[in-house]
Amino acid sequence: MSNQILTPTQFVADGLGLDLTAALATPTATTLQFTNTGREILFVAAGAGSETVTVDIGALVLGQSITNFSSVNLTSAHTVAFGPFHTIVDQSGTTTVQVVLSTITSITVALLQTVGVY
Repeated sequence: MSNQILTPTQFVADGLGLDLTAALATPTATTLQFTNTGREILFVAAGAGSETVTVDIGALVLGQSITNFSSVNLTSAHTVAFGPFHTIVDQSGTTTVQVVLSTITSITVALLQTVGVY
């Protein structure tokens, strides 16, 4: 499958609220990518217990790749938040974060972006 580029939905400041359930959608690819500004949070809701999420570490140290964090095993009917993300996870030479899902079956995702308040 190809990659799916996610566009974040901004959180709503103050008391207006944001319907997280409505923001969740079934992914079209197991590899998700999005621009990292340091304000993105990826929510993954599992419909089964055998699903995993892996955040790819794209940075290179002295030209060598770094081992990814361990995959996160999801629990059925739970929603897990990933992020915000440090630049170390950006794919080499970009500001793109890449997250790999074990499946697109029985899983939904939402990319949200925090907003500043003054």
